[in-house]
Amino acid sequence: MTLDLQLAELMAARLCHDLVGPIGAVANGVELLSDGGAGDAEVTGLIAVSARQATRRLQWFRVAFGSASGLPTSAMFAETRRLAIGLFEEGRVALEWAAPDPDTEAAATREAAKLALNLGLFALECLPRGGVVQVHVTPKPMSLNLSVAAVGTSARIPEDMHSALREGVTVSELTPKSVPAYLAARLVSQAGSRLSIRTPSDDRVEFAADLPRQS
Repeated sequence: MTLDLQLAELMAARLCHDLVGPIGAVANGVELLSDGGAGDAEVTGLIAVSARQATRRLQWFRVAFGSASGLPTSAMFAETRRLAIGLFEEGRVALEWAAPDPDTEAAATREAAKLALNLGLFALECLPRGGVVQVHVTPKPMSLNLSVAAVGTSARIPEDMHSALREGVTVSELTPKSVPAYLAARLVSQAGSRLSIRTPSDDRVEFAADLPRQS
């Protein structure tokens, strides 16, 4: 089995894991409606919420795991931030990401947008008890700095995700849960940079990288 096929299987497993819940809820809601039971308004509400969750996750994954070719060239980070806001509205982790200014958008690249979403998934996994994910994008004269922090009680990097960041890690060592961490590290490496990881306190984990900016 080739490495590419193994990675594709892991990504497919991650996608199915994250989508089966809301899509299954839609199917259950439709079945209840077809039975003609009481509480139709409540069931319809469940279907609407679940369909919205599935749509938001698909939009996120299309950019994070795909080519990101659908992002608008003139407002790349604004669209990436919109996708992040939609996903974070579902759970107990809040998102703090200021709207990008014109200088930030002028420096944006698809690689940076993909990295932001993969690091966002990474940060979510670091907050088992909920908390806040903070995203900062700072344009520099020759680069674009992207930093993501996971802040909350018992914030930590899960062991399998920590292993996925090691230089020389093999695809056979990955899990569906650790794929975003692996992709984040590969995106940074391909850009000729390095992913910095810090744990300044028991309730904070920080990731940062300097990437090439749009000229």
